[in-house]
Amino acid sequence: MNNLLNTIIQKMTWKKAIIFTLIFAAFFVLINFSAIGVAGLLEITNGANILDFEFGYTYEEAHSLLTALETEGRAFYLNKILPIDYPFPFAYALFYVGLIALLLKHIKSHKLFGYSLLVPIFAMLFDWTENIGLIAMLRSYPNLSEWSVQLASVTGMLKTVFTYASIAIIAGLFIVFVYSKLRRK
Repeated sequence: MNNLLNTIIQKMTWKKAIIFTLIFAAFFVLINFSAIGVAGLLEITNGANILDFEFGYTYEEAHSLLTALETEGRAFYLNKILPIDYPFPFAYALFYVGLIALLLKHIKSHKLFGYSLLVPIFAMLFDWTENIGLIAMLRSYPNLSEWSVQLASVTGMLKTVFTYASIAIIAGLFIVFVYSKLRRK
């Protein structure tokens, strides 16, 4: 595992990081601001939002939010947003892994912090698992199963924690990178 992580770090370039950033940005705009993303859903539901944006929820809260989406909103969520929300976690994982790898490569701390590349991968995996729970809920509505609500809620919280941890790692490594550049001058 350590060899794989070191290989990723050594092969990361600015060009790859820019490509990963553009892929992430395209999916971010698509899922959040396009007519087939959250912006489109907000229009047809008069502002009712998706469970992906909640940090944990109970069975009652999930049922209430899905009820607020109404039939058209639930169909939109299932058939438009969730299909985009499978490649989107891959896009943000590429982006975060790319930045972490590039920063580790330039501060030459990959032996110590190489495993931090796994943090965005866990965010992606938890996001995909959350989507499985969301699909189960949307398909079974109004008869939600407790397990699908718990699965989506817990993995959604873990997705958020690992996403914020990825951002914190990038911020910390960036500070070290800038400090090391300033120190050399």
